[in-house]
Amino acid sequence: MVVLGLLLAACTGGGGRRQAPSDPSGPPTAISDRVIAASPRDGGTLRVLATVDCDSWDPQRTASLHCWNQQRWISRQLVTYAPSPGVVKLAGDLATEVPSSKDLRTWTYTLREGLAFEDGTPITSRDVKYGIERAFAPELAGGGSDASSGAGEVVRLLQDEKNPYRGPYTDPTPDRLGLASVTTPDEKTITFRLNRPFADWNLLMASPVSTPVPRAHDTGAGYGSRPVASGPYKIENYRPGESLTLARNPRWDRQTDPNRPAHPDRVVERMGLAAADIDSRILTDQADIAADQSGVGAEAAARISANPGLRAARTTSEATGGLRYLAVVTKVAPLDNLACRNAVAWAVDKSAQQTARGGPLVGGDIAATMLTPPVHSFSWFDLFPSPDGSGDLAKAKTELNSCGRPDGFATTLVTRSDPLSLAQAEAVRVALARVGITITVAKFDDAGYTAAVDSPDQVHTMKYGLVLAAGAATRPTPYAFLAPLAASGSIRPQHNTNVAELALPAVDQGLEQGIGTADSEDTASRWTQMDRAIVGSAAYVPLLYDRALNVYSSRLTNIHYSPGFMMTDFASLGVVP
Repeated sequence: MVVLGLLLAACTGGGGRRQAPSDPSGPPTAISDRVIAASPRDGGTLRVLATVDCDSWDPQRTASLHCWNQQRWISRQLVTYAPSPGVVKLAGDLATEVPSSKDLRTWTYTLREGLAFEDGTPITSRDVKYGIERAFAPELAGGGSDASSGAGEVVRLLQDEKNPYRGPYTDPTPDRLGLASVTTPDEKTITFRLNRPFADWNLLMASPVSTPVPRAHDTGAGYGSRPVASGPYKIENYRPGESLTLARNPRWDRQTDPNRPAHPDRVVERMGLAAADIDSRILTDQADIAADQSGVGAEAAARISANPGLRAARTTSEATGGLRYLAVVTKVAPLDNLACRNAVAWAVDKSAQQTARGGPLVGGDIAATMLTPPVHSFSWFDLFPSPDGSGDLAKAKTELNSCGRPDGFATTLVTRSDPLSLAQAEAVRVALARVGITITVAKFDDAGYTAAVDSPDQVHTMKYGLVLAAGAATRPTPYAFLAPLAASGSIRPQHNTNVAELALPAVDQGLEQGIGTADSEDTASRWTQMDRAIVGSAAYVPLLYDRALNVYSSRLTNIHYSPGFMMTDFASLGVVP
């Protein structure tokens, strides 16, 4: 078992609830290792509610973290996150252990004995390889092209650019296992040879992309409607967008799987419900848990806040790993001037941002860094401090003088049109107006927002200087979070993730050195230096470390926070029958 040390600020080592810091502009408090209603009891039906269906139940196609968490009910991966409350621990899953690699390019896994699919067919290394190969297939929507997904990164790390592999459906080899960078010398061994060193490889193998798929049952783009189970449950009934029913997989052997307690006999998920309806049903014990774990709405939050007993016994308020931030576009004047960007960073009122999102309990902790708890190597610092997080107007005015705009300037802020985002945008407008920076708010629905910031050319043409945004990584490591936002290679003509268009050679070099170096205290220090360089560029202004207040039924057991999935560990849950 591998333990990734979380360098969390203000960690007391206790198991109490994670509370808002006493100083709202200070570091966030520790990740909780609390377990609510611990119980070894099996049986009963876990009742899950969702606003929408998962993006896909095909393990090589899903890109949503809460869907990855749900995948563990029906599938297994080479490695997984162990059920260790409050701590990121990788453990062997299909594999006997978590391997190491001297060069960070060659990774070999040995499969456990006694593994089987739901029909009793033994799981072999070839099934794992075939699953990996599916991520390369353009016939599957995305075809590994999604830069933010685990599958996309795996494809880039295993691809031979001189002789690109196109997936198993057009593979000319007799067994359709022609991906040369993955070898299976026997039924229990699989070796990956990456095209560059990559320290996060084991964490990628904890994602659904390493789920074994039996070639005989692969239906291509339709596989997500009935994937073959390797985990403790199998699909009994599935109506896309409406419901999912899981029953125990009789071929799953608990002795081979120490990471999934699998207490319930059945899992029933209902989809297509309004968020407020989900909150109400869970509060009244008509259901057990919300699938997306994104937090309750304002009405439920008020009800919870007014009932200390309910809050203590049936809720968690934990870091989601997400960051709410202001992207300051470095190619739009006058924000192409560092001093003008610094003025924005000093003038922003982060306390008002927290209030706009509902206060400390649901709005999150005031942020100062790009890396967030529970990301590995998170370390607190504050380059733009103010006593209460409300900004330093004197320093903002000094920076405006330095950039030749003593009376301020005008720019446009892009935001989504939902009420919370609009409240945040208004807080930005009011805060910057205090030093003469005039903001025009351009609001869009989700599709319009994506279109507005998708292309740098569009951003330049419309003179969008500021973008209110939020982001989270699919694994709790610095590279996964920082590379999409800050690497110059992430600036693309379309599907641009580096919205600020930050291009610092020191950051690019640091990202590659960091991911190409084995984890150590020195590596953690380098990640902090990179974080400081990004914040110091004022191309991104951290606003809030996102937090979700989630409520559970009174009969749900073994509720604990997994920093690996950055939400409750679904595979550990049980119910009182």
